[in-house]
Amino acid sequence: MADPRAAHVHRVRVRPVDCDRQGIVHASRYPVFFEAAMVEALRSLLGSYKELEKHGIDFVMAETSIRYLAPARFDDLIRIGVRVRTLGTTTLTMGFDADVDGTPVATGWNRYVSFGTPELRSTPIPEDFRRVLERRPAPGRSATRSVPAPRR
Repeated sequence: MADPRAAHVHRVRVRPVDCDRQGIVHASRYPVFFEAAMVEALRSLLGSYKELEKHGIDFVMAETSIRYLAPARFDDLIRIGVRVRTLGTTTLTMGFDADVDGTPVATGWNRYVSFGTPELRSTPIPEDFRRVLERRPAPGRSATRSVPAPRR
């Protein structure tokens, strides 16, 4: 069952390189922001992203969806709440809710597939990682807007 509470909060300061000619964060930057938030969330949950590598696994993005809700601009501080939406045998879907000063600017999700290294094949998420990912996090905010659910 999906937990709507943030497992981790990541913050990104908008730089000039993140903006289009109108001074608004370009749509292509949110996948980068969300990927950084995912890595930091896993670091906060696992202690280090390298823990995955030590166990011979990694995650590769298989699918993404983003809904843009309002503009973020140069020098804004974007707060990204990250949560585990679904946890399958070999897949992990992370949800993201981005806001600036409480105003939602984007929401979305990324689905990752766990794969073994060095063979680069889909592999089950190890049980010890599953236990950490399934834990209910401390209460946090999440956007109330919906995003299409990932295909199964």
